Amino acid sequence: MNPSDLIPATEAIPAPSGIFIALGLITFTLHILIINTILGGGLITLFSRLRSPDQENSDHFYYPAVNKIPTMFALGVNLGVAPLLFIQVIYGHLFYTSSILMASFWIMIIPLLIIAYYGAYIHARKYFPAPFLSKSAILITILIVLYIGFIFVNNLSLMVQPEKWTIYFDNRSGIILNLSDITLMPRYLHFITASLAVGGLFLSLIWTIRQKKEVNGAAERVKSGLKIFGYATLVQIGIGLWYLLTIPRDFMLQFMGGNIFYTIIFLIGFLTPIGAVFTAFKNKFRPTLIMFFVTIVCMGFIRYFLKIMYLDDHFSPDGLTIQPQYGVMALFFIIFIAGLFSIAYMVKIALSANRRRAV
Repeated sequence: MNPSDLIPATEAIPAPSGIFIALGLITFTLHILIINTILGGGLITLFSRLRSPDQENSDHFYYPAVNKIPTMFALGVNLGVAPLLFIQVIYGHLFYTSSILMASFWIMIIPLLIIAYYGAYIHARKYFPAPFLSKSAILITILIVLYIGFIFVNNLSLMVQPEKWTIYFDNRSGIILNLSDITLMPRYLHFITASLAVGGLFLSLIWTIRQKKEVNGAAERVKSGLKIFGYATLVQIGIGLWYLLTIPRDFMLQFMGGNIFYTIIFLIGFLTPIGAVFTAFKNKFRPTLIMFFVTIVCMGFIRYFLKIMYLDDHFSPDGLTIQPQYGVMALFFIIFIAGLFSIAYMVKIALSANRRRAV
């Protein structure tokens, strides 16, 4: 059977595909940064609390993240809607199919997200009055985020490999995962180590702000966060190379000179984390943050390039029919921008409230 015969027909889109692809890249980057912060901050907090239970106080290195995790969780979930919508516009016929193949696992994401948010909230509210409950709650949140991350990696991997869909005819129970894909594990571990790195950098950011306010011990805590970022990024670089070696050879060669643009983006995305590790161990926060953001942008492009290469024989966004609806698109952009400003304003208010409580 030709796998292309299993791909559903596409629908017309209201504007050029590049608009939706760009919006998808931007919103997904924002979403994944927040999810990385939640998971990384949660892992650092839980590990530190289990390691030093006698030092659970508001002056501890990880404590500033405790009250911020519920807010970040709500923001991350809401920001996750946007990239899902944009992926639906361009790759909906692929994404829905892969979601159906793993429907039993996929449908569990919604109730588990609710439980995870409650866990983050309980962790923040019961930190002092009920330490055991607080630790158990954040553990549950972490495990759920790890589960959701694993399911998403499976789905996005299966989405771009229609040749794997034929397994449905042998298993129609909705429990198909792409476990045979050798890129699956390095992709998933890359997500986890990235979360630890982002979590450490997030804590460094908080303590850098506090350092400017001359909070005692802030400089040492900035250093601790950068150290976590540095070591996690070193591991992440190794996993990234492992991931590179698992993709099809023809794809890998595109990043090795086969395609100049792909190669330039790959080299920048490879060299900037190395530079970030160096500056992190030198306790230089600002250059570390700048190189980190450059790396994140490059990683977004690389993910998109790989998606194009995997789907090359089956689908291209350029082939989608365009039925212009520019009035609707203009209204969408107005609402979209207004929504971003509203979210930024709410985050500012939430962070200000947390700072007042911390004083």
